[in-house]
Amino acid sequence: MNQTSNRHWLIEILPRHTRLTVAVKSLLENILRERQIEYLDINGRVKTLDSALEKIKRKKYSNPKSQMTDLSGIRVITYLESQVLEVTSAIRELFSVDEENSLDRSTVLGSDRIGYRSAHFVCSLGEARSQLPEYVSLGDLKFEIQVRTVLQHAWAELAHDRSFKFQTGLPTGIQRKLNLYAGMLEIVDSAFDSIAQEIDEYTVQLNNKSLNQLSEVEINSISISKFIKELLQHTYINIEYKDLDDDILKELADFGVKNIGQLEAMATDDFIRWYESNKASTTTFSLLRDMMIYTNFDLYFSNDVNWGAIDLQDYEIFASSFGKDKVKAALNENEIDVLDGNNNIIDINAL
Repeated sequence: MNQTSNRHWLIEILPRHTRLTVAVKSLLENILRERQIEYLDINGRVKTLDSALEKIKRKKYSNPKSQMTDLSGIRVITYLESQVLEVTSAIRELFSVDEENSLDRSTVLGSDRIGYRSAHFVCSLGEARSQLPEYVSLGDLKFEIQVRTVLQHAWAELAHDRSFKFQTGLPTGIQRKLNLYAGMLEIVDSAFDSIAQEIDEYTVQLNNKSLNQLSEVEINSISISKFIKELLQHTYINIEYKDLDDDILKELADFGVKNIGQLEAMATDDFIRWYESNKASTTTFSLLRDMMIYTNFDLYFSNDVNWGAIDLQDYEIFASSFGKDKVKAALNENEIDVLDGNNNIIDINAL
């Protein structure tokens, strides 16, 4: 085909590839959501007419209709290496994969090419899906899917950016450093995956323990979440679980809580009754802070308290339970504002 014929062919087929890219992206998003496979991003692109013609010319394709497999391109970026394997498994089940033209570049490239360590598939929708009315005009089209971790993606973007300085053919000493740091990125990628697996295993171990068996377990975000779920099983308190940050963990440490047993000792029947009568719903942050305040109001507010504000309802609960003067003094000393329902600051002295 000459360039004129190529142009006519591309003008006819690129709109179909636009539809194909949208369809493939949607199918991938659905199956990853269904299987609860976490990922950072899925993006798709269709080559422009000019870029497709340029590639045909540069690659000297004699039969671009069969050789151009990347007019539609999808990229899946995961957080971890193990998720790359999960995504590739889903791709093989979802689409028809051209194994001869697909490859896992991490098995064929050296340690200095971390940015190119991605799984690369040439696919079609497959015979069964191609028979469906919504895909009938797309069944003969090929598309490419690339799967890589976020670190692999970052390195690849640097390597492909021609305005950046990481081109090939650098002086020997600089190239050696570049290769070394690329290898370090690969080690970090694997280390993150290993740590994530350890966290999963730790969570499973805790979930298999009863509340009594958690007594000596250290305070951390995972053990606290397990404790709260066990604690509230037989209460009327509805809780919104949120990841715990360093502030609340520091507050617990400053309060003297080092393990789950000490936290459990604070969750007395009196506290649960007080909480149920004052709060129908709460968050993990509020529950832990209120537990410390109820246990020892003076000790809690004598430590470094990182609050910006408190809503009027909580102020009224504390004032009723511990006395207005004590609560006002604690809030003033720690520069904590009281907000009304519209998030306006209330003059605490007027309460």
